[in-house]
This record gives sequence, C-alpha cells and structure tokens, in this order.
Amino acid sequence: MSAAASPAVVNTGEPLPQRMRRFREESGLSRAELADRTGLSRPTIWAWESGKSRPRQSNLETLAHALGISAQELTGKDQSEAMYREMDAMGLSAWRTVGIPAGAGNAHRLSVLIYGAQLVIAAMAGVDARNVRISIKR
Repeated sequence: MSAAASPAVVNTGEPLPQRMRRFREESGLSRAELADRTGLSRPTIWAWESGKSRPRQSNLETLAHALGISAQELTGKDQSEAMYREMDAMGLSAWRTVGIPAGAGNAHRLSVLIYGAQLVIAAMAGVDARNVRISIKR
C-alpha cells in the first residue's frame, strides 16, 4: 500500500493521544519500553497518551523514530504546520513573512531571523542552539 493511501498517514481525526497509544501498541511496546527507547520518562509518555500534556515537535520526532514511523504518520498531519505553530509560540512569526528585503539596512533583522532559525533547528534536533551553524553563500 502506498504511503498516500496508508491509514497511518491519512488524518482520520483521531486525537494525538490515541494515535500515540495505538502506534505504541502496534509496535508491541509497553510505555516503559518506549520510555527506554526514547530516553523520556514513563510519566511523560503516560501524560501524552492520556492527553494531560502535549509533546513538543522535537519529542514527536523522537517518538516517531522510536516507533519506526514518520512524525507525519504519528500526528496525521503536515509537520510544517506544527513547525510554524512552534515558531509563532517562540515569537518567530516573522518567518511567515516571505518578502523580507535584503540589504545592509536589514542586518539586524537578518541576525534576528538567523538566531530564530538556530533556535528552531536546535529544538527540533534536540541540540543546543550554539551547535547550529547557518551560512549564507553569495
């Protein structure tokens, strides 16, 4: 069956906590085993599966990897939407503006944009932002 036709990819409206539990159970893992695989705590896994809290994007990626699926399969939706929500929550809504003019007068805006990108990349990769390098070739 193709990925596009796979029930795991199609958003059926199933809430994330139920999707997480279903994928974990289909993988034959207990909460404790999933916690061990991901390095996350058992109470954290429980809280997510019971809907008491919601995982950040970086943790969704970690969970999906441990379950052998994509984050898109886990959430049932396009990850770019989640990324934009996360960036907006971090005050980086300037990312949605596509027409940022170039030039020396915008050096500060560019610095802010690059720093914001470093924060987002670091959060998604699970690393410190100081370990993210962005270069621009002219």
